[in-house]
Order: sequence, then C-alpha cells, then structure tokens
Amino acid sequence: MSLSTTLEQDYVDYLKYKRYRERTIVHKLICIRRYVAWLEKENLGLTECTYADVLGFLREQQKENYSIANQNTHLRAIRHLYEGMIMQDKARYNPVANLRVKGHVYRLPHNLLSTEQMQKIYDSYRPQTDYQLRNKTILGLYINQALMRAEMSNLEVSDINLVKGTVRIRKNIKLAERVLPLAAYQVLTLQEYIYKIRPQLVKQNPDDKGDRLFFTAGNGQTVNEALRKLLHDLMKKHTELTSLHQIRSSVIAEWIKNKPIREVQYMSGHTHLRSTQRYRDLNLQDLQESLNEHHPLQK
Repeated sequence: MSLSTTLEQDYVDYLKYKRYRERTIVHKLICIRRYVAWLEKENLGLTECTYADVLGFLREQQKENYSIANQNTHLRAIRHLYEGMIMQDKARYNPVANLRVKGHVYRLPHNLLSTEQMQKIYDSYRPQTDYQLRNKTILGLYINQALMRAEMSNLEVSDINLVKGTVRIRKNIKLAERVLPLAAYQVLTLQEYIYKIRPQLVKQNPDDKGDRLFFTAGNGQTVNEALRKLLHDLMKKHTELTSLHQIRSSVIAEWIKNKPIREVQYMSGHTHLRSTQRYRDLNLQDLQESLNEHHPLQK
C-alpha cells in the first residue's frame, strides 16, 4: 500500500489549512510515506490500524535508533494524517490522538541572531498605520523581553506599569509568571500606544476588547494573524529571520552570556532549570568550537 496521489493531496491540503509552511509539509510527507510503507509491510490498512499497531511502528523505529524527538515528529505527522481523514469523513478513529513518546529531549538553540541583527530588524520596521504601530510595539516586546506568542495575546493594559517601567507577563501552560523591566524607549512607545493608538483601534472594532493590550480586527481573541503578517513583512527584508521564536531564543542566548543562570531562568519564564541550561551549553559548544579552530596544534 503506497501513499496514493489522492491521499497525499488531501494530506497536503489539510496541512495548508492548518497553515503549515511548505518545508514543514515536505518533512511531514516523508514521515507519512515511511509510516504507510510500514503498514504495507505489516499488511495493515490505514483505517484499521490501532493504538497497539502504532506502538509496533514505534518499536521498529527504536530498533533503528530513531531519537525520541524523531519518533514524536513521526507521531505528529501521523496524527495530522488521521485528523484530516476524520475531517473528510474518511476515518472515524485516530490511533495516535494521545500518543507521545516520553523522555527528555534537549535541543540546543540554533540559527540565532546577534543583538545587532535584532536591532536592525527593529529599526527597519517603519510603521505607517495604527495597526503597524501596534506591531512595532509588539516587536519591541519580542526583542527586549523575549515573549512567546501566547504571552503576547494574554497581555493586558494593566500588566504595563509605565511609572515603574515594567511589564508583567502572566503564567501560562508552559512558562511561569515574571515581571521584567522595559527599555527606556519602550516606556515611551507603550505610553503612546496605550493612550493614543489603542483607543483608536478600539473605535474601529465594535466587539468588546476588554483590557487586552493587543487585539486584531473583528472578534479575534488572539493576535496570531497579526503576528503572522508581521513576520511575513519582516522576512521579506531580513532573510536571516525565520520565526519570531528565533528572536526569543536569540535574546535568551544573549542574556546567558552576562547574567547568572537563575536570573535568566526567571526572565525567560522557564519552570525547569534544564531549559535555561541549554543556552549555557550552547555557549560552551561555541567556545569549544572556537578553541578547536584556533588551537595551535590544529592543522
């Protein structure tokens, strides 16, 4: 049983509906083809495969020394396959709905930006509209406080203390609450946004925005669409930029060079020290590579 053209196209369409990038779709297709090939070898039908059968697929991956991260990557791809089939009434059951390989997976941050690169990205974004001015304010919070997407949506006006020059970042399912200092220019930018720009945006939207600091047009409860548009605009000018999370990782990597690890843990919102330790490991790795390159005994 090979992956039919129709099934593959349906899968691609579903992933595009979920707003995955082309590169990610290609990687997921590789995982799905591997899974379907295994089903064929085991003489199993796609819609007949059970939870126990998928465990057999994982055992084979373990025998072939696939990492925990790689196994979970396959599971996510397979989960999306069944989700799409269920949406199209081609399957009733998702055998991997709640399946995940447990274990600690430590990935060193990579493809980081320098402080100069991030400042250039910020300075080059020149807003023309009220919504773009909002985006500039958001970009400042990424570059200075290393926020995550969910945290940006959860910010409220009351979280900004212009007198003390701080921002309160609320606890979420991944990260702890913290209060971080604002850069001097951020205080002025946020003051203008809160008292001038935000009221104008509220007038343009009939839906109740409550105390949310940032919001989109209509009744959108998050700023995800705005962030996607912001990233798209930035990437057109800065090819080194790949994601907004890349900015967060880059900021934390800079913090770890000059601050105690416990302080960086707090500033990052990491609930586990090992999450922060990755950035120190990255610096040690860079140092070792530099020593290897410039050691007098190296050829």
